Amino acid sequence: MPSIISKKKVSIVYPEHADIVIIGGGYIGSSIAYWLKTRAGEGLSIVVLEKDFTYKEAQKNISLGTLTQHFSLPENIQLSKYSVDFMRTVRQSLNKDCDLQYTPTGSLVLASEKYVDKLEENNLLLNELGVKSKLLTTSEIGKKFPWINTQDIKLGCMAIEGEGIFNSWALLKGLIQKSTELDTTYINAEVINFGVEKQKDVLMEGVEPGTFQRINNVVYRTPENEVYEIKFAICVLAAGHDSGHLCRLAGVGTGEKILKVPLPIEKREYNVYSIEEKAIESGLLTPLVMDTTGLWLMRNGLENNLLCSNLPMMNDDTKDLSETDYFDNIIKPSLVNRFPMCTNAKINKYRTESHDCNTFDNSGILGPHPYHNNLFIAAGFGRYGCQHAPGLGRAIAELVIDSQYTTIDLTRFGFDRLLMNDAIVDFNVY
Repeated sequence: MPSIISKKKVSIVYPEHADIVIIGGGYIGSSIAYWLKTRAGEGLSIVVLEKDFTYKEAQKNISLGTLTQHFSLPENIQLSKYSVDFMRTVRQSLNKDCDLQYTPTGSLVLASEKYVDKLEENNLLLNELGVKSKLLTTSEIGKKFPWINTQDIKLGCMAIEGEGIFNSWALLKGLIQKSTELDTTYINAEVINFGVEKQKDVLMEGVEPGTFQRINNVVYRTPENEVYEIKFAICVLAAGHDSGHLCRLAGVGTGEKILKVPLPIEKREYNVYSIEEKAIESGLLTPLVMDTTGLWLMRNGLENNLLCSNLPMMNDDTKDLSETDYFDNIIKPSLVNRFPMCTNAKINKYRTESHDCNTFDNSGILGPHPYHNNLFIAAGFGRYGCQHAPGLGRAIAELVIDSQYTTIDLTRFGFDRLLMNDAIVDFNVY
């Protein structure tokens, strides 16, 4: 059992089989376990394999605790809308002591003249999907947030409700605690391989008859260097930036035809900076601000500092720059231009965050693999994987139990788009 739930020494039993094995016990993996057990109860045995029971990666990614609905893909907007509802009733869904410390700060998206039309389209879509958002003129932005420079801004957009910051760590603990209460088994282990068996009677398009191999077990290593294997009917891969590597263990990206296409998910790191003592000037109602350059800025809870960084790009041409050069040439010019109060501010590196980036189109991948149809993937959602986790977990549970999406249709997030070279990019205003 993860140490964030219990400090007691727990007797570990390594099961030899389970209906469903989930690789990765973070936000998405634990949400999947929660939803599967909520819907199926004792009808499904579920094992979660998580290699780090301290969840140090989740703890250091403070920017995960933001809730925004500003997307151009309907799927992302609907996922965000559901997260709003889930978080409002989180004590009923998870546990009465689950305190997300939600603060409704709002999210302000800025657009230069080049992207005004796109922002107007996004706002129309938001309204059509039931999100109460409105466009703001530069004059309205200046009156509401006088500390923002609007000289090179033509328009802004801000939702009236359902956006703010929350304690992402509390959400993760709540999901894990509830899942374990529903008899999900968590095992501290690292996956090292998959086992397969030939199924000569399976016919699949693009696969030579008699050669189909189905994955049916996973091999894992414990911190004590003991190796075990567990058989499963279904495996769900929700291992963040490790998902691409783990898919290769199942032959995805190393085989022929359908198996030739890899899962294009890799680790992306970026620094978050602290702007000291400036939250006093921006005020308690400082929104999450998304600048035209990809710079974001938010208040650090009720502390006196602001946090900022740049959104990581799919193909980051700046990755070879040193930390100093990146800050001096990319972060600081955008920061000082948009927020003049930061010109002479004391700015320190706060921490380095990492996310799982889908380098194909920067959108998450969800659903069964077209060859390994008992291998479900739920990864590549980056910094939005946390806020989307409640809806993503429900979606995988629907695929497993109902064999289809029954609430939000997330078909376009499937692996098939990689085979068809059909990218779905969330075009925001950057």
